[in-house]
Amino acid sequence: MVSNRAKNKHVALIVEDDLNLAEALGDLLKSLGHDFIHAETQEEGLRLMEEGQFCFAILDLQIKVDADAIYPMVEAGAQLQRQIRDRYPHRNDNDQHHLQILAMSGHAKEMFNVIGMLQNGADDFILKPLGENNPPLHVKIQDCLVKSGRENHEDCARIMALAQREYAPKHSSHSIPPSGQELSVTGELHGKRTCIQLGDKVIPLPNAQFLILMKMVAARVRDERGWVHKSDLGSKDEQGFKGVSTLSGTLALHLPSELSFYENNKQGSYRINPEIAIGHINHSTLAEHPLKDVRDMSGLMQEGR
Repeated sequence: MVSNRAKNKHVALIVEDDLNLAEALGDLLKSLGHDFIHAETQEEGLRLMEEGQFCFAILDLQIKVDADAIYPMVEAGAQLQRQIRDRYPHRNDNDQHHLQILAMSGHAKEMFNVIGMLQNGADDFILKPLGENNPPLHVKIQDCLVKSGRENHEDCARIMALAQREYAPKHSSHSIPPSGQELSVTGELHGKRTCIQLGDKVIPLPNAQFLILMKMVAARVRDERGWVHKSDLGSKDEQGFKGVSTLSGTLALHLPSELSFYENNKQGSYRINPEIAIGHINHSTLAEHPLKDVRDMSGLMQEGR
């Protein structure tokens, strides 16, 4: 559902799979003189996020992954929240995000859920039912526009540009860091192992470790900072942490003792050590990889997303 947006109005991105609730939010926004675009799933929300034609986001945490999903999941909403914040991470001089996210949940009465939302990049939370919010929802919406400096919609295009992370050029050349280490993905198969190259050493990784590596490489290609949350590396947080640790242990045998494969930001995200350059990625070979997730990530990297 997409409303008829006017160029002189604030536009909210609503991600909510309950159509009645989405309609109620839309009516409230229109009563405030705003407009909205609407997505029902994580997949659709991600597409609208990439288009960037909105001024703030209202995101239900329990949504479906895509149109084929049977049940909504909190993990889908939480991941989309991180994806939006990763795309629009920057803050203004008052230490407020240029793009505000209002996370919505029926569980927001529980303090640990609220803390989780804020740690994932939300700026405020919305209780369900909507009438239980204090301050009222319309006040929270107006506050988020003030905090982000968007009182006047004429400023929104400029502020949206400030909110976005900077992407490296799709085909930019890379330089070898002082460590002299470069990681390339050859993608050649050896049984249930897939080969990478670290410096001049070819390393066949078990496919489970290779999948973790590909997610971390894709994060670096997408954004030179390269952070990826542990929950995106495994179906559960502890699996993501264990996967990174196991991969790091394998690669440590081929790295100088003083150089760690990964860095941890102490907030649940990991990245390949910036001292390790990303070299050639053989997308032709990866396009034939038996793991669909690997093929999909290769395709997305080629698109420069």
